[in-house]
Amino acid sequence: MTRRNNNRHTVDMLFVLTLFAVFAVSASLLIAFGAGIYRNTINSMDRHYNLSTASAFITEKLHQHDESGDVRIKSFGDGDALVLLESYGDETYCNYIYIYDGYLKELFTAADVSLSPEAGENILPVKEFKVGLDSEGLVSVDIIDESGRKVNTSVYVRSDS
Repeated sequence: MTRRNNNRHTVDMLFVLTLFAVFAVSASLLIAFGAGIYRNTINSMDRHYNLSTASAFITEKLHQHDESGDVRIKSFGDGDALVLLESYGDETYCNYIYIYDGYLKELFTAADVSLSPEAGENILPVKEFKVGLDSEGLVSVDIIDESGRKVNTSVYVRSDS
């Protein structure tokens, strides 16, 4: 009878260990699967955030400078730049928004000072930045991020070039 009880306890113990092993493997697979989904979600949110932030940044800057003659397009950096003029007292300042070396950049300087594109502050990494201003005052901005996603922003301003 004792041999039978030992076999029964051994079978019970093996059953519990097997059940625990199945649970541990299932939990590990579930955690790995969840981590992959989380990583993909964060990467997607980062890409969307960069494009949305760039679009909102430019839109807000254009709204801040929505006066006649304060918005211009000028060749600067690796292409055309959005140039926003500001006057403080008798001084005029230029706020350049442009692409250089893979980044959307901003440079604020006095109008009579000439600085190189390297001097600007990095805003966001981008692949392409195109800006246009038509005769009616519609500013169109196309931004393409590193993964090739594109956003277009159009803002009507009273400014003209």
